[in-house]
Amino acid sequence: MIACSTLVIARRHTEYAVGGLLGVVITQALGYGLIFDLNFFLRNLSVMGGLLMVLSDSWVRKKFAPAGLPQIDEKDRKMYVQLAGRVLLIFLFIGFVFAGEWSFSRVLVSALGFIACVMVVVGFKAKFSAIMLVVILSIFNLVVNNFWTLHEYHQHRDFAKYDFFQTLSIVGGLLLLVNMGPGQFSVDEKKKVY
Repeated sequence: MIACSTLVIARRHTEYAVGGLLGVVITQALGYGLIFDLNFFLRNLSVMGGLLMVLSDSWVRKKFAPAGLPQIDEKDRKMYVQLAGRVLLIFLFIGFVFAGEWSFSRVLVSALGFIACVMVVVGFKAKFSAIMLVVILSIFNLVVNNFWTLHEYHQHRDFAKYDFFQTLSIVGGLLLLVNMGPGQFSVDEKKKVY
């Protein structure tokens, strides 16, 4: 995991590094036996969406193109992977809806999060909605997954730390969306054409 993360940060062999990290996410789900836990499964889908955003960010047009051989254009491949990444990133909020007790503030945050998720998926004002999701997730992460306040030997410290860093990686995927934009399969992109 450290080697793949280092390769992603260094922007070297990103396709292999993302593949390795996707393998780690799947292996963790199987290894911990939590693959059938809905909240864990949805979080992992969101992490995979963030990794797909990293992958699409790394693709640039290749210089070499063999003459006469059909191939998918890099732009098309990036477009589809960006769409898949956008869709997968929002699954974390579905997990939030099913977990915990309801209060007025939770209903308000869930409603705002749902609206922002729909906007991210369809690509309408996607950068603004992604920023809104980043703010909501960051506050949630600091309030709920505050592992640093738990005693060193507390039974939930490792779970809180895992959830904190997993949510942080999803925030990173959303920040990539803010940086790159929603891609060609989006309402924002279609508005530029008309």
